[in-house]
Amino acid sequence: MTHSGNTNEECCLTPLDSARFIMERARHVSINIPSIQKLAIMISSAMMDGEFTQEDWIGSDVGPPKGNDQSTIDWIFLTSTLNFSFWTDDNEKETYAKKYKNKIYYGYEALCVAINQALDNGIDILNAEYYSRITIDQLEDIFRSTENSSKLPMLTERLNVLHDTGSILIKEYGGHFARCIEQSGGSAVDLVELIVEKFPSYRDESVYDGQRVSFYKRAQILVSDIWGCFNGHGLGHLTDMDGLTMFADYRVPQVLSHEGVLVYSPQLKARLERKEEIPFGDADECEIRAASILAVHLIVNQANEKIPLEKDTGDGGQRLNAPLVDVYLWRKRRQQSQVYEQTPFHRTRSIFY
Repeated sequence: MTHSGNTNEECCLTPLDSARFIMERARHVSINIPSIQKLAIMISSAMMDGEFTQEDWIGSDVGPPKGNDQSTIDWIFLTSTLNFSFWTDDNEKETYAKKYKNKIYYGYEALCVAINQALDNGIDILNAEYYSRITIDQLEDIFRSTENSSKLPMLTERLNVLHDTGSILIKEYGGHFARCIEQSGGSAVDLVELIVEKFPSYRDESVYDGQRVSFYKRAQILVSDIWGCFNGHGLGHLTDMDGLTMFADYRVPQVLSHEGVLVYSPQLKARLERKEEIPFGDADECEIRAASILAVHLIVNQANEKIPLEKDTGDGGQRLNAPLVDVYLWRKRRQQSQVYEQTPFHRTRSIFY
C-alpha cells in the first residue's frame, strides 16, 4: 500500500529527487552515515587499486556476441527488457540456471547465456520481428533451465513485455534500438527519459505520500550497459552519466543492509525475515529503493573526494558514478553470495526489477 495524502500525481520526480522526497518522510528505513563513509573508503581504494573499471563492464560469456554495433545494441536492449525478477520462491528449492561452455550461470547471467545459446542455435532472437510474435512455447524452450527443474519466473509477463516492446521498436525505430539512441543527442539522462516515454514496460513509477515518484531501474541499466559496453565511445558516448542513479533492485539493497548502510525498523525487518512478498508500490518497498539510491549517491560523492584527479573518467564527469558503484556492489554480492545471503532481501514480484 502507498501512503495516503493529498496527491501530486501530475508531476513525476526524477529518481534522485524521488529518493530525497521519500527519505525525508520515511518511516521504516534510514541511512547510517558512518557506514556510508566506511563503504566509500573501501570503494575508492578498490578503484585506485584497479579492482573495477568501465572496461570490465560485461563479462565475455554473458556479454553480447562479437558482431557489429547494431547487433550489440539489439542484444543489450533485449537483455535489459527481460532483466527483472530472478529471485526464487521458498517452495522452489533450486535457482534458475543455465550451463554454457562448461560453466553454470544463475539468474540474470543465465538469462544472458540463454540468449547467446539461442543465437548459437540459429534462432533470430535479437530481431524485434521475431520476439514481438514469439510464442510461450518458444520462450519456455529458449529459457529452460539446463541444470534443474526450476523455471524463469514471470514467463507470461516476459512474453507480454516482449510482444509490446518489440512492436513499439518496429513501429517507432525500424526494429533497432540504435535509432532511439541517436535521438537522445548523446545525453544519458535524455535517453532514459525517452525510453520511459516510449516503452511502458520501462516506466518504473509509484506513488508515495501522494507524490508520483520514479526509480527507472531497467531504463538506467539499459543506458549504462550501452555506455559501459562501448567504453563511452561511439553509440556509448554519453556525456552525463553522473546524472544517473544506482539501479534500485533487491540485490544491491541487500548488500547495503548487510554493510550497515540501510537500517530497517523492527516492523520492516520482521516482514523481510518472514519472507513476506511485498507488493510493488508498497511504502516499505519505495523506502528501501529510495534509501539505496540516496545511499549510493552519498557513497559516490564521498568516494570521489578520496580519488586523485588523474583517475577522472573524462567528459568532465566524476571519477566514479552511481552506475559504476552499483555494478561493483552487485558483483560483490555475486562473489560473496554465502556471506550476503544471510541478510534478508525484499521480495517484490514486478516487471520493473
